[in-house]
Amino acid sequence: MKNLIFTISLITTLSTSLYSTTILTIGQREKSDIDYMPSNDVKDTIEIAQDVTPFAKQAEYMSAEEQLDYDAKYNEKFFAPWSLNRMDLDENEKTWQFMFANRKMYHRYGDRIPKSWFDEQIKNSNFENYDTIDKPAIIIKHSDIKLYPTDEEFYYNTNRAGEGFPFDYNQNSSIYINTPIFISHYSLDKKWAYIKAPFAFGWVKVENIALVTPSFKEKFQMGATAIATTDNLDLLDENGTKISLIKLGTIFPMNPLTKEYFTARKDEKGYAYLDKVEPKSINLIARKPIKFNKFNISYIGKQLLGEPYGWGGKLKTRDCSTLTRDFFAPFGIYLPRNSKQQAQSGEYLSLKGLSEKEKEEAILSYGKACRSLLVVPGHVTIYLGQKNGEPIIMHDYWGARLKNGEKHILGRSVITTTKVGKERDDIKEKSMLINTIQGLVSF
Repeated sequence: MKNLIFTISLITTLSTSLYSTTILTIGQREKSDIDYMPSNDVKDTIEIAQDVTPFAKQAEYMSAEEQLDYDAKYNEKFFAPWSLNRMDLDENEKTWQFMFANRKMYHRYGDRIPKSWFDEQIKNSNFENYDTIDKPAIIIKHSDIKLYPTDEEFYYNTNRAGEGFPFDYNQNSSIYINTPIFISHYSLDKKWAYIKAPFAFGWVKVENIALVTPSFKEKFQMGATAIATTDNLDLLDENGTKISLIKLGTIFPMNPLTKEYFTARKDEKGYAYLDKVEPKSINLIARKPIKFNKFNISYIGKQLLGEPYGWGGKLKTRDCSTLTRDFFAPFGIYLPRNSKQQAQSGEYLSLKGLSEKEKEEAILSYGKACRSLLVVPGHVTIYLGQKNGEPIIMHDYWGARLKNGEKHILGRSVITTTKVGKERDDIKEKSMLINTIQGLVSF
């Protein structure tokens, strides 16, 4: 198999002595209920090959200088939590989740959640001690950022399309191992930490984080950064015990001279230290950014296609904006967490007010194959290029809206046109993506 090619050149290094070794190998995401959700087809998913390769040929490659500029900005944003001295959330941001206490919310199987449950979660959130810990830390295991300090789920009306499982509103975002964070305070039960990550904030389990010292931060940042380029890897300790699932897009510190990789572990005092990582195959991990070329675009795209849709990365999957984040990350392009924020991340062209034909013409004229996003309210897609004069997109898509208000569920990452389900008599045409796309974002 061809090796991934990468570009950065740095002279600073990590000392490689005194490190034990962890193993990075092909793994598997644990099966869960999300794997048994509906996963239907439409004409697009049958007739369009679910392969990025034909569209990668249409991509305009980036220069090394352009990628290095993007990558420098990526690293600045990625490590931003370690530059904080205090939490920087405003009053509305830090407690916006409390609004759910005043709404009708349900357990997964339809039981109404009493307000007293929310009152307990708000009490355990311990915001009287907000901004009292103020310490930098790091994620040491694939984790979830929750709105409340609990693993319990809550939903809107579970009988309505798009409001039951997997749309768990306590699931803010997944967060990968080796992600820098800043701790505000702990929950009353001391099991959760309220944190600020580069792209989100909320509650993470204390057992999944380690505090970092100035020395650790310096070591982590003084070399190059590498990134997982194959999805669903296993990180194993020296005894073969699984430490964490590794998703494509996970960052690792790297010695650029010896090409050795490292990961954060936690010592008995709760502080982070570095272990060396030994990849067991090629193409599992590479120095960031990898070249934006046909081979790499195709390889990254193939890793991301077909995965079940998971709101906020629930159960170690992805939603639409996590897909776009992880697609662009290996190339050194940083995207924020949600689709609304991603719409503000590049060169934006408004498509509001255009007819269907005018939108298609604008996308084909101004979109950059594999380098543009198409954004709609609550959804984001990657513009791959054109086929037979029609825009083609890659996206993690829950489903197409039907005339009766239900959805024809695709429930996975797919390649389609912007008119998903157009061949069906029961599709609500007004809700088709081509009619709801509001903008084009290019890099």
